[in-house]
Amino acid sequence: MWAATVVAVVLILAAAAYFLDQREMRAGLVRADPDTIANDAALRAFAIAYARPVYARNCAGCHGEDMRGDPGYGVPNLTAGDWLYGDGRVSQIERTILFGIRASNGRTQNFADMPAFGEPVPYKRYDIESLEPGEIRDVTEFLLAAGGRGGDKAAAARGARIFADKGQCFDCHASDAKGDTAIGAPNLVDDKWLHGTGRFEDIYEVIAYGSSGVCPAWYQRLSPSEIRALAVLVREASRREPSAAHSRSPAYSAPAG
Repeated sequence: MWAATVVAVVLILAAAAYFLDQREMRAGLVRADPDTIANDAALRAFAIAYARPVYARNCAGCHGEDMRGDPGYGVPNLTAGDWLYGDGRVSQIERTILFGIRASNGRTQNFADMPAFGEPVPYKRYDIESLEPGEIRDVTEFLLAAGGRGGDKAAAARGARIFADKGQCFDCHASDAKGDTAIGAPNLVDDKWLHGTGRFEDIYEVIAYGSSGVCPAWYQRLSPSEIRALAVLVREASRREPSAAHSRSPAYSAPAG
């Protein structure tokens, strides 16, 4: 009996010590500067282990167990090192998890949508002209050529002018089509795709029918330590594959004027 009592007391003390240690690690995770956690091996390891079951319960349904997303539905690959917002710092990822993308709160990322240029009214935020099917094909050829993936040169030249003029595509994606991470506009020439795999049909469909994906806001559903840990997990997962800096350089230059 005495032996069983001693074992029980030891187990209780060990469990209490474990839970106290876990509580202290969670507190340390929240207190830390998020962008320095990667330099603290113990805190980083704790965050990753802590975040994995949180990810499995809340994020894997969209982004997949392997975190590689679903290009069929425009769900981002979290391992690709390709960012819609910011450049992959933990603080930036944390903000997106907290407030979401096009979620229903005042701090969400909601600066722009991809217009549906094949529709009579392409954009609800302000007036933009529709594009004819042939014009959408030309812009698609331009993006293929600009990304070094072939494309008809004559059509690409026409598409470059539409991109820079009638379509007003430069306003979000920049004049070099490399996007703008301040507003979540993707790089269109780096061979990393949110929708599809970069085929002609994939690009044409997004230009014609638009895109306005949503990421939920988690600030009311998850604790601060869980959200911080998820941001660390995503940051570490994004380092599995080569970053956008290793992507192909554009092989096409748009004509002047």
